[in-house]
Amino acid sequence: MYRKSALAEYSNIDVETKTESQSPAQLITMLFDKACVLLRQAKENLAHDETEAFDKATTHAMQIVIALRGVLDMENGGDVAQSLYDTYTSIAASLFKAKGDKDGESIEKLYTALSELREAWEAVS
Repeated sequence: MYRKSALAEYSNIDVETKTESQSPAQLITMLFDKACVLLRQAKENLAHDETEAFDKATTHAMQIVIALRGVLDMENGGDVAQSLYDTYTSIAASLFKAKGDKDGESIEKLYTALSELREAWEAVS
């Protein structure tokens, strides 16, 4: 029990350290990275019939996608911001459906979509 608590605390400190030293653009990249990792984990969890871990990974990934949508500058972002808002909304809805259906193929497609968005973000930031 103590080991698990210590590992959780170390993980929290590690995240705080990483986020305090990153620019906003780098933080967005970290969110994309984490969402992609979570979708990979979800697919593995599904393959091994680990329902609770699958639910946790997909829920966390969905929260990240919604957070990415929430940080868009809709006032100054113009058509690009609106397009990204619509894209994130679609990804979140598709992820919600894939989670409910336990659809590994859809999870893989969503992983690909987020990976491509991450690459595009890297190119422009």
